[in-house]
Amino acid sequence: GSSYGQAADAITGNYGSALSSLGQGYGQARDDLTGQYGQARDDINTNYGQARTDLGNQYAQTQGYLGQATAAYDPLISGSQGSFTRFQNAIGGNGAAGSAQATQDFQAAPGYQYQMDQALGSVQRLAASRGDVAGGNTTADILKTATGLADQSYQQYVSNLQNGANYFQTGIQGRAAGLTNQGNASQAYGTQLGSLGMAQGNALSGIDTGLGDQLAQNDRGLGTAQANIYGQQGNALGSLYQGQGNALLGAQTNLGTNLGQADANLGTGQSALSVGQGTNTLGIYGQAGSNLMNLGNQESNAISNATKMYVDNSNTEAKNQMAAGGNFLGMLGGIASSPFGGSILSKVGGLFK
Repeated sequence: GSSYGQAADAITGNYGSALSSLGQGYGQARDDLTGQYGQARDDINTNYGQARTDLGNQYAQTQGYLGQATAAYDPLISGSQGSFTRFQNAIGGNGAAGSAQATQDFQAAPGYQYQMDQALGSVQRLAASRGDVAGGNTTADILKTATGLADQSYQQYVSNLQNGANYFQTGIQGRAAGLTNQGNASQAYGTQLGSLGMAQGNALSGIDTGLGDQLAQNDRGLGTAQANIYGQQGNALGSLYQGQGNALLGAQTNLGTNLGQADANLGTGQSALSVGQGTNTLGIYGQAGSNLMNLGNQESNAISNATKMYVDNSNTEAKNQMAAGGNFLGMLGGIASSPFGGSILSKVGGLFK
């Protein structure tokens, strides 16, 4: 019992130490996992922060280039904006006021007056050569020439304005394209920031999920290991207690067998002893009986001899007493006849009582 108790204490102590060591190991594993995943989170945040910075710097640089490209259309727009306005006036795009302004602008256009003066001077010179300077034909020629020149020059004027308007339109389109590119860059920047933030969130979520899975796996491993240790401890203690029970059972069985054998041997010995004792006692009693019988015979002879001697003595004494009685009676008779005889006899009678 003491040995099995010490073994049970040793098993419990060793498995307790194993559980403590196991808990420390898994606790260290939890700390390591938490530290490593914490470092991973810091690295992810740092890297994504650097990525955001790099992306912002790249976006600023891209916006700078796009802004310069967009600004390159400003001189074209500013230089052709007047042509575009005059072209709109010339084609009636700005109403009657615009048309009137178009006529005024046309007439004030460079070279128009010179061409008109040259054309009218040629008509007048031709009329002078005919001697019809103030005639109706001359007036008709002047009107025809002026009208034709105006129509021809106006179409050229409108065509020139259209070329200027095209430059303006090109500048506007270039600026619009530049602004569109800047807007697309901003949108791409926002999309990239969103994607970057989502990727960062997914990475952090993956880190957290991975940490949770690792910690859960660590805890499950600890629980399984502890369960195995408890199971092994239970099996060891069970085997120990079963061995103890078997040993105690064997000891008790052996003890019972030995006690039974001892009792049997004792019974056999006691029986043999009793038989021997009985035999000895019988012999002793037989010898004692023989001795007693001899002694009885001796006593009987002694008693017979004593009885004979007693009888003989008694007979002798009786004879003597009878003789003495006769004498005594004779004496009593003498006393009775004396004056004090009655009183003496009475006292003697009291003595015999």
